[in-house]
Amino acid sequence: MSGLFTLGPWTWMILAAILFALEVMSPGIFLMWFGVAAAVTGLLAFGFDISWQWQLVWFCLLSLAAVLVALKYLRSNPLHSDRPLLNERAVQHIGQCYDLIDPIVNGRGSVKIGDSIWRVEGPELPKGARVRVLGADGTLLKVAPA
Repeated sequence: MSGLFTLGPWTWMILAAILFALEVMSPGIFLMWFGVAAAVTGLLAFGFDISWQWQLVWFCLLSLAAVLVALKYLRSNPLHSDRPLLNERAVQHIGQCYDLIDPIVNGRGSVKIGDSIWRVEGPELPKGARVRVLGADGTLLKVAPA
């Protein structure tokens, strides 16, 4: 274990750089807080002669503190997106009207949206009928006559 810390404070700076790089490549903002904790631990190790055991303790405490502070901040200041429905394709179609490519029989049919065929659920309607999307359940669109 002591071989891991032969670089001393530079180990923490390298770990911080790796965590920041992973943060850039991954979605969300979670690894950044561990990167901050690693960088602060490295700065403490540069300033004071701290054994590797205490460096680990500091890293754990600073990681916990950073995550708790971030959690409190993000709860009071949530992140907003200019496209909140980007990953909810079915919900994006609510309110839109489409023509049935398969009739709704026994409550199920199909519509073509762009280059995709979506399963729909609604009252019995013939092929070609115009329907309005009222809701979504996973990839199943809930429709009613338009």
